[in-house]
Amino acid sequence: MDAVAQKTGISISALRIYQRNGVDIYDDDALREHVRKVGNRTRTLNLEWLGVGQAQENVDIETLKSQLLHTIDRNEAQRLKTQIDGLLSAQKLEVLNASYISMIDVKEAFTKLGAIIRAGIMRMQADLPPALEGQSPSRMAKIIGEAAETLLNELSEREAELWQQDT
Repeated sequence: MDAVAQKTGISISALRIYQRNGVDIYDDDALREHVRKVGNRTRTLNLEWLGVGQAQENVDIETLKSQLLHTIDRNEAQRLKTQIDGLLSAQKLEVLNASYISMIDVKEAFTKLGAIIRAGIMRMQADLPPALEGQSPSRMAKIIGEAAETLLNELSEREAELWQQDT
């Protein structure tokens, strides 16, 4: 019993009471569970042994909700509620961070977009007059439409580059 008291920071008298209440004090998991349920943490309690401050891996909201539904301890319910609120806030923050881009990135993208459009218009200005010379109005419309379609395709192909996306 001395070794358990030293490892956990729980007094021997408290360990004896836990043992009388049916807690297997030599089973670390059972003892941790009981200490968490009781919620009576003394200054001597070894928080590292208890697992306080250690990040729980792969804890999700559904697991916490399930635990919350099955707990009858008020302190444990409050702790679970706080964890759920924190996870929900973290998820909202992740969504917001993923949906916003900086103004500098937007300005750079529009500058690139403007350069591509300008180059395409200048190319059309140079290429279209000779191609349109002597053509009927319907043929001119078709040639202008094809040139515009080429410019739009170029913009579409360079969209990922403009917005710095992985495609």
